[in-house]
Amino acid sequence: MTVAGQLVRARSQSGLGQEDVATAIGVSRAMVSYWESGKREPNDRQLTAMSRLFNTPLSVLLDHEEPAAEPDVAAMLLRVTDGHDVPDDAAPGVREFVRFLDAYARLAAAANFSVRGMTQSPFVSTPGYESADDARRKAEEVRSHLRLGMGPIGDVDSICELLGITVFRHGLGSDLSRTVSGAFLDHRNGVGFAILVNLDMTPGRRHFTVAHELAHALFHSSDSRYTVSTARKSPRERFADAFAGEFLMPAEGMRRLVEEQGIGPRLSDPTEVIHLQRFFGVSYATALLRCLKAGLIKQDQYDEFSSIRPLVLARALGYEIAEEEYEQRPERWKIERYPLRFRRLVRQAVRADVISLPTAAALTGLSIDEVSELVAAEDQRGDGSEPDRTELNEYAASGVV
Repeated sequence: MTVAGQLVRARSQSGLGQEDVATAIGVSRAMVSYWESGKREPNDRQLTAMSRLFNTPLSVLLDHEEPAAEPDVAAMLLRVTDGHDVPDDAAPGVREFVRFLDAYARLAAAANFSVRGMTQSPFVSTPGYESADDARRKAEEVRSHLRLGMGPIGDVDSICELLGITVFRHGLGSDLSRTVSGAFLDHRNGVGFAILVNLDMTPGRRHFTVAHELAHALFHSSDSRYTVSTARKSPRERFADAFAGEFLMPAEGMRRLVEEQGIGPRLSDPTEVIHLQRFFGVSYATALLRCLKAGLIKQDQYDEFSSIRPLVLARALGYEIAEEEYEQRPERWKIERYPLRFRRLVRQAVRADVISLPTAAALTGLSIDEVSELVAAEDQRGDGSEPDRTELNEYAASGVV
């Protein structure tokens, strides 16, 4: 294949149009057309830029070697490690996960944007250290590394973004006895570590799943490029469950709070579980199980407390209940299912004319109208109104700034 032919192949595989390539390289669309027809040849700088843009080695674009056959990552993920195929209702979401990561990498290259994704865990993981005690110890190590103390985390997505781990959400089916709750993938094509979360679950279960997949990313990525989490529990899945529970709701933090509030050392009422749940920002099911594991309640209390209606009780106690706690509607997550950093990148790339609206729509899977809405959205800045302006004035008047 000629250089012109390699350029056509690489651009086609990237999903970019000639106009997008022209904008990214800084030439006219007609010039890109000339290159692809063989009428003219790009210079070294332009070839290097397109190599980065298409994520294709320069030697391949110059036709010095055959392009390496890319592994079918989606096919790998669709085959669960214990030999069972991913259910049909989860397959489209798994494929969309991989497609999104590839699109993210291409968009970042086109915008000359560094994803800064994690490609190697900073934590030690040695075979044989996967007991529940090891999981609790490693959760403490991660919390210490992030300086989280023993209190609530709040937003696990922010922790993942801080670490350089991309979180993507998609519906994978609601029957967790047979479908996928989440997955981890080391995306070696530009994004790095990434997590998939099933949107067809309750908010609390999604929260737990992010922490569960975080365990795979941090402690299993050295010898496993991907992990698919199902109801069939391997030792690694049990490790990730124990890690997630301790990471979100550390036993020491729980016992410290109970002691400070004077309601221990054993809990005697489900309202006390509600208070712990709301403090740590987890689901009632997670809080109840953590209370059992931490020795704050016994098995008969766990069985008894499992029968209450936690939302009714929480509302009676004065807690504000989020709308999604009552009803899960994955269709609301059309735009929000994408990582914040990716959404910012799309907005910036379109505003700077790095890519067109149609190409942005093709890359994200959104409609052109939805991309337009995303691009038009204002950045998260204060508008100078009260109370933003008042507080700034107070700081200025007091000499803090």
